This record gives sequence, C-alpha cells and structure tokens, in this order.
Amino acid sequence: MSHVDFGRYKRIVQYFWDPEPKNDDGSKSPIWCLGRIYESQPRPTEVPILLPRESNQDHTIICNGDGSYQAPKRTKLASTNGEQEDPPYVHAYGEDGDRGWPKDFLDDFESRLWFTYRSNFPVIKKSLDPKTSNSIGLAVRLRSQLVDHEWRRGSQEDEERRILRLFADDTSAPFSIHKFVQHGASACGKHPGEWFGPSATARCIQALSSEYSSSGLNVYITGDGADVYEDEFLKGAISESGIFTPTLILVGIRLGIDRVTPAYWEALRSSLQLSQSIGIAGGRPSSSHYFVAVQGDKFFYLDPHQTRLALPLREDIAKYTGEEIDSCHTRRLRRLSIEEMDPSMLIGFLITDSEDWKRWRKGVSDVKGKPVVRVADAGPLHSNNKGERQCTVDDVETFDDEDESDGELVEHPR
Repeated sequence: MSHVDFGRYKRIVQYFWDPEPKNDDGSKSPIWCLGRIYESQPRPTEVPILLPRESNQDHTIICNGDGSYQAPKRTKLASTNGEQEDPPYVHAYGEDGDRGWPKDFLDDFESRLWFTYRSNFPVIKKSLDPKTSNSIGLAVRLRSQLVDHEWRRGSQEDEERRILRLFADDTSAPFSIHKFVQHGASACGKHPGEWFGPSATARCIQALSSEYSSSGLNVYITGDGADVYEDEFLKGAISESGIFTPTLILVGIRLGIDRVTPAYWEALRSSLQLSQSIGIAGGRPSSSHYFVAVQGDKFFYLDPHQTRLALPLREDIAKYTGEEIDSCHTRRLRRLSIEEMDPSMLIGFLITDSEDWKRWRKGVSDVKGKPVVRVADAGPLHSNNKGERQCTVDDVETFDDEDESDGELVEHPR
C-alpha cells in the first residue's frame, strides 16, 4: 500500500463525480466576464470509446457536428517497464487541455482573486453566546472578491502582492477574515456559528473600507432593496472640491422565494455584461459562490470550498512565495445553471467617475424583463447620508439575514 498513488484515484473520482465543464454550447453563445466578451467556438464533441488494449482501432472518435466522424492520432503512455504502450482508452480534450474554452477567457478567469477556506491562521475567538457553534464558513470569504476588476495576472506582480497583503489571514490585515468577523459581531450582531448573509457582508465591506482610508474607495449600499438614488450616490462619491472617489455599489437583493424568478433572468445576465461589473456574491442554497462570468443560462463561479494554507501577512511583499500567490488563483472552471441559483445575492459594481456613473445608470435601466437594480434621481425623505435606508420594494423582494438560504455559517476554526 505504500506505493499506492491516492492522488491519482482522487483525480479519477473527481473526473466522474465533479467533471470540469467543456465548451459544448451548440448555440455558440458568447462568454461575458465582468464586462468583457469572448467569442465561443466549441470544439467538436469527443466521444471516448472503451476498446481492448490490443485493438488496432483508434480509441477516441470525434464527432464533427455535421454527422461525420474522424479518429485522432493514437496516444502513447509509459508502462511500468518503461516501454510505450496504448492506454485502454483516451479522452483528450485538445492538446492544451483548455476543453474548448477561449484562452483569453481562461486568462481573465484566472486573474480573479480566489479566496477560499484557509487553515493554520490566528484563532478567531468564539462568541460567548452558547447558541453559536464551533466552525468557520465562507460567506465572509466572498468579501474580497468584490474589489478586484481590471488587473490581469502576471502584468503587475508588485501590485498583486500589495492587494493580497490587505487580505492576509492575520488580525493586523485591514480586510482579513478576522476583521470581518470582528465587525460582524460588534456592528451586525453576527457571531461565529450564525448565518452571515448579503446584508451583513455589505455592511462589513462598507465599514472596513471606511476605516482603511488608504483604499481610496467609497462604498454605497442599498440596504434591503434594489433602489439606488443618484443624489445620495453623488453626495458620497464627489467631495466638496469636486473630486470623484471610485465608488463600490453593493446591491443586496432577493429575486424570488426559493429560486430566481424567470422575469429577472435577462437582467441578471446583463449585470455581468456591464463594464462596471465586479461580480455577484451568491451561490446555491446554503453554499456561497462568486459569479464572474455568464454564457447563455450558465454562470461561471469561483468556489471557496477548498482549504488552502493561511496567507501570511508579510512586511516585505517581495517575500510572498509563488505557492502563496498561486493559492489565490485557479484556472478550474465551474458553472451553475441560473435555475439552480439561490435568489438571495449581493451584486457589485465599481463606478470610477461621473461619466462612468451615467453609462452604468443607462446600462442597468436598458434591460429586458424586470430590472434587478432601479435608479432614481432622489431618495425618500427618510434616507440617511450613508446610502443605507429602509426603502419601498415592489418588484424585487427583500431578504432576511436570518434565512438560512442567504449565506453560510460564520464558523470557528478548529
């Protein structure tokens, strides 16, 4: 048993149980990733055929889509005695392993910051409330995904390290999980072991961004609805001297009861097509994901449900290792049908200047079906100056952080 390659068996099980999607969209629908479009040219369908090892036939038959077939070159594998031999069957998906996805799209997807479960970091103190449980969850892990937009991996390595350092798993990092949990407990009443939904997440992002003034980022949250008011937004984004501060708009909404109502599907897809989009923190019931791209009715997401070693807080950013940087990125695609998405979500947009605001307002208004964001010139009389209010809701339903489908448990590390 000492020579058993358990990693190989794990990969085999994963291949059948959780296969990586391939680009088989027959409609050739384009792929949108945070406002960028990638034309889709699906590869021919590849059908693995199980044949005896001694068979002289080719093992993989490729369907060209027009009823014709072709056989690729045979693949040789090394045997245990060092000689080359035919495998029992072959299911290669292109020499570069991209499974038919556009390379530029994969590069874009890989550039997104991927924050997952982490281990071996400073302990987060448990709540004194005996009702809370001992575990750690990941709704708060989606917090940092909503700040990265323009960057491409490998283009600005020092800038990447500076950004990652802000989210290090250390009590001193301004956007660490420790700071989010601490603020969630003190300001939102959310302790480890309790549900941490979109509303609490938005409030934490707003508060921590305000405390870390060096971020140069203003945050506008909609509270419990989809209404954004121009007067309130511009009041917070533009200083008395007329300088526009880049502003993050966080829209916490619930687009149905137990699934996304079809009337919102087109507007939800359109939200990821806007140049101001920075993604959707949502998922499936009780499982958080970060959606960054869409093709037809399929939404591509980063999945935080994989444990990585804690990201340390290094005084010298040059000391971050390649392994530590790699742990914050993945090229592994995952996708979910819009019919399977949880209706409770947090949608993010980054507005960079006044003209960008005008473009965004027009973009979220000119959609088919029911809009997921509504923009008005002025807010109600009872709004406050922080952009958070009790607002009237007609089309988009409100959500409640106590609803178990709204987020995941904020748990305590073991």
